[in-house]
Amino acid sequence: MVKMMKKKIKWLFLVAVVHASTLMAADILKTDSYFTAQQYDLAKAGYIEAAKLGNPHAYYQLARMYAKGLGVKQDVVNALIYYSLAAEYDYFDAQKVIDNTLATLSTDSKATFIKVMDDYKVKLGKQAIDAKYFPVILQGSLPSKVTFDGNEKLKHLFYSEDFMEDSIASLNNLAIEEGGNEDATYMSTPKEPYLILDIDIAADGSIRNYFEVQNMGGSAKRLINEFILFPQPKPSINNQHISFVHRVFLGAAVYSKSILIDKNEPMYAQILRTSKRLKQGTTLNERYQYAMALLNFPWLTSEPQEAEQKLLAIAKLGHPSAMYEYGMLLYREQRNIPEAIKWISQASKYGLIRAEYRLGMLLNSSPWVQQDQSKALFWFSSAMDKGDTNAAIRAIDIKLTAKDKSLHSIESAVQNLKNIEHEQTNNPEYYYLLALSYRDREARDFSQFVRNMRTAISRGNSANWDTREWQSLLDESTVGTVYITDE
Repeated sequence: MVKMMKKKIKWLFLVAVVHASTLMAADILKTDSYFTAQQYDLAKAGYIEAAKLGNPHAYYQLARMYAKGLGVKQDVVNALIYYSLAAEYDYFDAQKVIDNTLATLSTDSKATFIKVMDDYKVKLGKQAIDAKYFPVILQGSLPSKVTFDGNEKLKHLFYSEDFMEDSIASLNNLAIEEGGNEDATYMSTPKEPYLILDIDIAADGSIRNYFEVQNMGGSAKRLINEFILFPQPKPSINNQHISFVHRVFLGAAVYSKSILIDKNEPMYAQILRTSKRLKQGTTLNERYQYAMALLNFPWLTSEPQEAEQKLLAIAKLGHPSAMYEYGMLLYREQRNIPEAIKWISQASKYGLIRAEYRLGMLLNSSPWVQQDQSKALFWFSSAMDKGDTNAAIRAIDIKLTAKDKSLHSIESAVQNLKNIEHEQTNNPEYYYLLALSYRDREARDFSQFVRNMRTAISRGNSANWDTREWQSLLDESTVGTVYITDE
């Protein structure tokens, strides 16, 4: 029994090592759908990938498959190993299953099983995986707080007239001032969309990336395009400017309940109907959507921190989006940073794209974790492979500029730039990175370097970015140099 057990464990360890070089964060939700459909071969493959990143749900599901012989040969040894890995995260009843199983064994067999499980946890358990892929908290930095031009908090409600210089209301007022009829309607003011964005604020206060959290009730393109040009207070910590993430409410999202009813009663009625339906929901996803409704429409809540408490409860039940939202809430508000990073990390293990991107950002620039561009590149690359262009920009940046030269990959960066060129025509950083690629690639093209640097600087200035560093690089690169362009 013991010989057979050791042989099986050796094989399981080799499987994990063989696939390490091609590891990418798995889409655990898709894998669950395979399991439900009894497509066990596909489910097993997905769970194994997720297990390599320390996903407790994947461990637990693999344990169930081996315990019950679902798509695999029934095997109590592998079942216990996976249960023990899930138990490290206090997942569901994993530890109870282990205890019940060990209680049926003789003293010698029990000791052997425990040693095997402990040995396996040392090699590929939580501590080993965390060290390889996840952030290391800088305990000494935790007391420090990010401020914003000296203020403790950022403004989160933005009225359109604060940043839309050519608003329709202004045009109507101008028409009246020039002799028009005050009672006439020159241009009807459209109903504003209910818009919530997560934004990345750079060290210079400019908005670099955004993610739509909530968008309902109309086109938000113009609202977004105007807002992202609006400078924010500069984030800083210990007298050093840094980047930070923030959530903003725009359009109808700034309205109180009474104002929303007055300005857009159909939208209010729709929100109310949907929230009532979700409140009665019993599935995990319905419960998550209701918690998000409470978060996004604060006037729906009846108790303080109601949305936060619901998100935490759902996160503990294994919902990746709830894990992410709860972690991000804590992080944005700078409350319990280790807990925030734990939940964001957990969400990333489920293949949630925005969690992977955010984890990469934390590893790249958070003041509370040990910066690690190798780990950051892993998560950016995983999100990029799932189609996230913001993650692609960050991955390309590391491949071209990382302090650790072993992370440089010019050819890969060039291909990544080609893959996203049609989606990045307005992004100054795309042209900056494209310029660097022309400077550093084997078939060096200095004229293209200069042309793209100029484009990056021009577009960056138009977007209110601080481009002085780029300008200095261009100046240093062109001093005493004769070059030919098509301009």
